Amino acid sequence: MVASPTARGYLFATPLVVVLAAVVIIPAVYNAGLAFFKYDAMRQAWQFIGVQNFGNLVARDEFWNAVGVTLIWVAGNVSLQLVLGMSVALALNTVTSLRAFYSAVVMVPWVSSFVIVAVVFLWLYHPELGVLNDLLMRIGVVSEPIAWLASPGMAQFSLILANTWKFFPLVAITLFTGLQAIPHELVEASTIDGASRFETLRHVVFPLLAPSIATAVLLSAIWAFNAFTLSIIMTGGGPLRATEVMGLYIYKVAFDAFEFGVAAAASFVLFVVILLVTMAYLRVADPAHGVRG
Repeated sequence: MVASPTARGYLFATPLVVVLAAVVIIPAVYNAGLAFFKYDAMRQAWQFIGVQNFGNLVARDEFWNAVGVTLIWVAGNVSLQLVLGMSVALALNTVTSLRAFYSAVVMVPWVSSFVIVAVVFLWLYHPELGVLNDLLMRIGVVSEPIAWLASPGMAQFSLILANTWKFFPLVAITLFTGLQAIPHELVEASTIDGASRFETLRHVVFPLLAPSIATAVLLSAIWAFNAFTLSIIMTGGGPLRATEVMGLYIYKVAFDAFEFGVAAAASFVLFVVILLVTMAYLRVADPAHGVRG
């Protein structure tokens, strides 16, 4: 008996569903359950305490500090990555020769490991030996070296720049793909009608690119909410917890304080936030309600 197309579809999808359940769904459910328990490390015992972990979490100043730092981190990363990614995407869209080469060059930060990015920017930001300070002093922008990672505000800004360099290629390629789907005839017609390049971008390109922009913002926001590596390597969350994003805060609560239930509650809150952001994106991107491609 020949299986129907629907049955074959389910058959081909089964291995992927099993893998996702094993590496994503089961750990997520386990973590959600862990948020309602307290772990006694001395007796290696678990005790059900209901929502006490959530109450303990919201009563901590450190948690709200991590929330504030994360919001600044997400806003800064999404904004800078969108501006830089859009600029690079528009530049790639005008290239007619060696486009594959330039695209590969743009992807270098994205394929580089977090550790390499962190080490490179630690070298760039070094107050005495750093290339960035040396360059700024040579061209006369500053008169003395800047301690990029020593003050809270400067450390936040410096890490956002490093993370933007790491992730802007994802935004650029997403937007570039959207630009390639825009009919060239519409751009030519706008130019023939006397529109300037800026007016063409504003009234023709950007509206048609809106779905790709929404996707790029979503991906950038999700990666920013899940940030962890650059903060722990470059600053350890300092100075004064100024770079302690939610992912790093969860790590410290779990593996420094051994409060696994509280850490699970914090990660559950983070999961809910990312889920809400994703649902908002899906509603905006729905052609029946929001952006039209």
